[in-house]
Amino acid sequence: MITTLLLIFSALASLSFAHNSEAEPYDVALKKALELDKNGFYEETIEYWKESLKGSPTNIRLYSSLKISGTYTRLGNLIRAEEISQALTESHPNYYESWFNYANTSGALKKYSQAISAFKKSIEIIPKEGLGKVGLAFAYFGDEKPDLAIAEFKGAMRIFKAKKNISWYRDCRLAINQIKGFARFPPKFANLWLEKNLKRVQDTFENSVLDFESILEAK
Repeated sequence: MITTLLLIFSALASLSFAHNSEAEPYDVALKKALELDKNGFYEETIEYWKESLKGSPTNIRLYSSLKISGTYTRLGNLIRAEEISQALTESHPNYYESWFNYANTSGALKKYSQAISAFKKSIEIIPKEGLGKVGLAFAYFGDEKPDLAIAEFKGAMRIFKAKKNISWYRDCRLAINQIKGFARFPPKFANLWLEKNLKRVQDTFENSVLDFESILEAK
């Protein structure tokens, strides 16, 4: 009886090992990175995101690199985040995602003219993506060009209205009213407001574009 049970256990263990060995190494690293990221262990995720770059498809390599950049931003290492995001625009010059991330990283560093150029590039690649116009609007505001900011918000509103994205449509209208209200205050008065909104733009981008769980499910 004991011998029989040992044989059954050995067979089950062999099957389990065979099943697990089918997983690609980058899959294992990616799942671990996602788990740590979800639980707020951001510093620990970086090595796993880096591991997921090895032997993975193009979209995984791009998105994992974007997550590395975003994680450095979250940890306050904006210089490193900018270096990575800039490198991605050079290795993926025709990708909306690389330019959008570079734009937002530039905005976090208050390099608003740089952010403006990068957001414009992302809009050239996907003109009907309203979030790019929202980011550009905030960058214009940071560059002390409120009239241009309002014009971009209005352009974004038209896109969001056509797509029935009521939440962002209303937020753009609110942002326009807030910018008009800031007019009587010194330019730096709205710094915290701008910082929070650029972060929200980046968070929205990451949550909607960098959907690794759907990518893994589709495999």
